[in-house]
Amino acid sequence: MADIFFSGPKDPEDFPNWRFETLDIEHHRETASIWMNYRADAPQCFTPVMLAELLQMRDSLRALWRSGRVADFPFRYLVMAAKRPGVFSLGGDLSTFAGAIRRKDLPTLRAYAHACVDLVYSFSQSLDLPIVTLCAVHGQCLGGAMEAALAFDFIIAEENALFGLPEVAFNSFPGMGAVTTLTRRVGSALTERIVMGGQTYTGRQMFEMEVIDQLAGPGGARRAAALWMQEEGDAKWRRRRALAEARRRSHPITHEELTRITELWAECSARIEERDLRHMERLVRAQQRLVGPAQRAQKPALAAL
Repeated sequence: MADIFFSGPKDPEDFPNWRFETLDIEHHRETASIWMNYRADAPQCFTPVMLAELLQMRDSLRALWRSGRVADFPFRYLVMAAKRPGVFSLGGDLSTFAGAIRRKDLPTLRAYAHACVDLVYSFSQSLDLPIVTLCAVHGQCLGGAMEAALAFDFIIAEENALFGLPEVAFNSFPGMGAVTTLTRRVGSALTERIVMGGQTYTGRQMFEMEVIDQLAGPGGARRAAALWMQEEGDAKWRRRRALAEARRRSHPITHEELTRITELWAECSARIEERDLRHMERLVRAQQRLVGPAQRAQKPALAAL
């Protein structure tokens, strides 16, 4: 059985000097925030190693909180961002998908998908910590990257950022949380239009559809996020945290629901036809033109490949 695995949480005593292959970690005292950045030289899709490191980061933040080190490093906001110009993330690792589909390897598809929904669920619950989560998006944010962003409490995006769920192009659907998280934000009718249309939307269009919470100018996502976190200090943070919790209680997301949907995604993906698989492989080549040197080290985190 394929599985995503990692070696356990980082030592809280080493924070903020945690080192990852695919992530850069920053602590900003002035906003009491931890930034989790996709590295500029990392693969710009969710490879198995990146998924393993994101899961490790989640568990490391929980361990940091339990350790009491937050007294030395105040931590009220968790921000996801990216450092590669023009690309936030291209989403799922289509190379892993295509290889598993050609081998008829349903366990690998399921293992990958289960790791993704574990993350999406954790993000949707603010990691079960008393924090507010924020996603600061620039450039292309496609497929699984958009699904991950939608799980955060709030989203700030540059007006010229590009969002999209392209899975319909190869007769699949976004199976790692988009249906659930989009429905919670904008209702089922608009969710179905976005999912089934396969279109690309600008940040401004997403703001007008009320999918995201705030716009930033071109190149301004990080600064806008910092200013947003500084607004009205503790009072605004408490209101945001209360609002995020109210959303969770009024429109609860369960791990079971996400898992059921992703099981359907794996079964659907395993049955796609040859022409759809060839289209996926063309997209793999497009992804590979944008990945960094860390790509070569990604496969070992997914056993049975």
